[in-house]
Amino acid sequence: MELQRPQESIIRGTKQIAIGSAILFIIMMLIYVVLGKWTLKVLLGGLLGTAYSIFNFFQLGMTIQKATQFSEKDMAARQMKSSYSLRMAGLLLICVLAFILPFIEGIPCMIAMLFPRITILFLQMTGQIKD
Repeated sequence: MELQRPQESIIRGTKQIAIGSAILFIIMMLIYVVLGKWTLKVLLGGLLGTAYSIFNFFQLGMTIQKATQFSEKDMAARQMKSSYSLRMAGLLLICVLAFILPFIEGIPCMIAMLFPRITILFLQMTGQIKD
């Protein structure tokens, strides 16, 4: 299997998601501090969720890039479905681990999984990206 270089649009989009997710991560940590609920477990949970959500977004972009190279629509659709299933299984695994492992807090991990969606919504509302 040959590794592909990500297109510039994937790199740019992933950077936007990473920046937005980092800002939201800091805000979440500040809220935990203000509420007096911040712990190292909260930090690790938030970092885990943030990191996986950025990775998940990047993988989505790479899957789309690869799927557009197929000449058959059926092959492209199978590629997209397969990637979606694997990425969602990864998301589930990360969330389960965040709740099982004693040194990670699960709730901040799950909240962080929403950061890319919130970032995209913000970018759409400010006109920085179009639908």
